[in-house]
Formats: sequence, C-alpha cells, structure tokens
Amino acid sequence: MGQDVDIDALKVVASQSLRYDSNLFRRSADQQSETLSTTTAGVEFDKRYSLQRVELDLSFNHHRYRSNSYLDFDAVNYRAAWHWSLTPRLHGLLSRTRSEDINTFDYYRSFDRNLRTDLTTTGNFEYEVGRDWSLLGGMTQDERSNERPTAQQGDYSLRSASVGGRRSFPSGSSVSYRYIDGRGDYKNRIPGVSASPTAFDQTVHELRARWPVSAKTTLTATIAHVQREHPGYAVRNFSGTRGNIGLLWNATGKTGIQVTLARDISSYQTDTASFVTSNRLALYPYWSLGPRTVLYGGYDLSRQSFGGALPGTTDDNREDRTATATLGMRWNPIEALSLTATLGHERRTSNLDGYGYRNRSARMDARFAF
Repeated sequence: MGQDVDIDALKVVASQSLRYDSNLFRRSADQQSETLSTTTAGVEFDKRYSLQRVELDLSFNHHRYRSNSYLDFDAVNYRAAWHWSLTPRLHGLLSRTRSEDINTFDYYRSFDRNLRTDLTTTGNFEYEVGRDWSLLGGMTQDERSNERPTAQQGDYSLRSASVGGRRSFPSGSSVSYRYIDGRGDYKNRIPGVSASPTAFDQTVHELRARWPVSAKTTLTATIAHVQREHPGYAVRNFSGTRGNIGLLWNATGKTGIQVTLARDISSYQTDTASFVTSNRLALYPYWSLGPRTVLYGGYDLSRQSFGGALPGTTDDNREDRTATATLGMRWNPIEALSLTATLGHERRTSNLDGYGYRNRSARMDARFAF
C-alpha cells in the first residue's frame, strides 16, 4: 500500500442546496414555512491497491435556516472503508460511518433543536469454501446519541456478532442466512417515563436472496425475525418480522422503475407504546430524456402501528398513514456538474387528533465534483 495516490481516485466535492417546506414542524395547525440552505464541501477517494480497496467519503455540512436560526448546525459526516483481502478466497470489510443530522419533527413533536449522531463500526469476512459456497461472519457496533434525551428512540449502543453462509449459483442468483446475536445498552434515559430499561438482548435470524430474472429485471429479498428482550422489563419486549422485497426493472434503455415492499419493527418507548411496526410500498420510476437529463418520480405509502402499551395505561392503538409523492429532474450539463430540482407533497393521517399534517416541499441542488 505504498503506491502514490492516483489523482483520478481523488475527487473534491462541493454542493449547495435550498429546500422549502410549507410545514417545517409537521403540525396539523399553526403551520410554519421555512427555507433551509445547506452548503457542503468534501472529498471522495476510491482506490485499489492490488487485492485491497480503500474508500473515503468525507463531508463538512453547513445548515442554515432562514427564519428559525436557533436550528442552525454544522455537521461532519464520513464513511471510511477498507475492502481487505488476504487471498482471493478470504476477504472482507472494515468500515466506520458517521452521520449527523437534525431529528425530524414528525414523531418527536417538539420545536427544540435535537441533533442525532449515528456511528456504525463494522468488521466482517467471507471465506469462499468452493465455487458455490461461502462462510460469513462479522462484528458490528451501532451507537446513537441525541443532543437532547428522548424517550421514544433514545441513545443506545448495540454490539452484535454474526455468522452464516451463502450459496451462489452460476446464473448470478444467491441465497444466504445469518444468525445475529447482540447486546445493547440504553443511555441518557429521560425521567418521567415508566418502565425504562437500561439494557437489552437482541437476536436476528436473517435470509437474503438475489435473483437476476432477466437482463432487464432483478429481484432481491430480505426477511428476518427480530426478538428484543429487556432484562427485568419484560413489558418492553417485542418480536416480529422485518424485511423487504425489491424489484428493479429497466424496461428500455431510457425508462425503468424500482418497486419496494418493506416491513420494519423497532423500539419506540412511551407510556402507551413499546415498539412500532411499519409497512411500506414505494415506487420510483425514471425516464432518461437524453444522455444528460433524467426525469424521475416517486410515490411512497407507509403505515405505522404502535403497540406494547404499559399495564395500567390506556392503549390508544395509534396508527399513522403517510403518503409522499415526488417529481424531479436531474441535468448534467458537464460531467463534473449535476443540477437537480424536486417537488414533493406529503400527507399523514392518524387515528389520534393532532398527529396528521400536510407538507409541500421544493428543493434545488447543485453538485460539483472535480
């Protein structure tokens, strides 16, 4: 790894975006519009050294709100990865990712600024036993911290180890299984919420499959059973299925569509809920108007159901439905410059008063990489 850096492997990136929201705080009444300006500068590096590959994506982000300046913040985000290989058959990945952003206002229902920082550190390996079989294993640590403590999805640290195998086929199809065992800690628990555990155990059984149906169509699927237990606080335990099915169809050289069906289950701790399940359907068509211009759209429909109310509390059986539609265009006048404009409309309904809202958005982005 002592070679000189290939200048073509290094890119300097600068971008500017403007986003308008008609209902920044996602309120059913007393809506407040806002315009957010984001300036980003960073570098991207991707280079192979014999069997090794090194990646770095580093950005410095400057977020400024026109009317609500108390929400302003700066963030440093990155992803660093080393795709290591001892032999052509034994290889893996070491990576670390940092993402910092402001918590959205749709579920936290607060006017306060609350920055969320997510850190993920991963080390995994794959050993190709033969032409068709591989052994899989790895370790991951996920960490989340919030500027202000939150009850619903607060600070935590999760350490997990996985083991499994994959079967590959000459057609390009594959199927894999992983067993993931994790131990976690909740941190900075907010006072006033009953039954607040400080630790949890989590197990996951996961199946993945990929099937290139044809030269134009690819089908992918993930299905997993998740079980989370809280020692001493069984009332907060939950288990269920999560996963997704994805279809990518490149109908012609200029048109295509991506379809996703997804289900998730995660912790959401209040007095009236311990977890939330989400079911989602997403459609993303695109149309290349020319070699440098793409028209794209999106329709995302989701339903969130909240369960696991604490004994002695009234279960409100909260259920939210959210529909989001987008339409946009991307133009690359030159290879180094990308210009994007997007319009969006979002509507949420709920069986509880005050949780529904509407929001219209418009966004413009300019990105320059050299």
